[in-house]
Amino acid sequence: MPIVATESWTLELPEEWSAQEDEDVVVIEDEDGVSCLEISALVLESGAVGDEDLTEFSRDLLDEGLKPQAVRVADWSGKLFEHDDEEFHWREWFLRQGAHFVYAGYHCLREHAGMDDAAIAEILATLEPC
Repeated sequence: MPIVATESWTLELPEEWSAQEDEDVVVIEDEDGVSCLEISALVLESGAVGDEDLTEFSRDLLDEGLKPQAVRVADWSGKLFEHDDEEFHWREWFLRQGAHFVYAGYHCLREHAGMDDAAIAEILATLEPC
């Protein structure tokens, strides 16, 4: 499996997925271009990322009235928001582990919702802080 590595995290990709870094975001896509996962990260200089930080990072979604689910992804804990807009189905994770914060935003066309859930779970399960 190919490995994607940044200064603050690594993960493994299934063969049919590819990644490219675009400024502070890593864009991961499947080979047919149906799904897209974008990951960005922040590492605090001191202290640990707390629940209040996750609340602030997800403020826009909370202000829209969206309700998160508490999640665990490997050794990360956080919040998952799942919602649709006019065109896309979205799953947005706000994850923390120690001083590390990761935002992972997945989207696909609404008619493809659920199609890549297993692959996305497999990818995120390999997420490790550096």
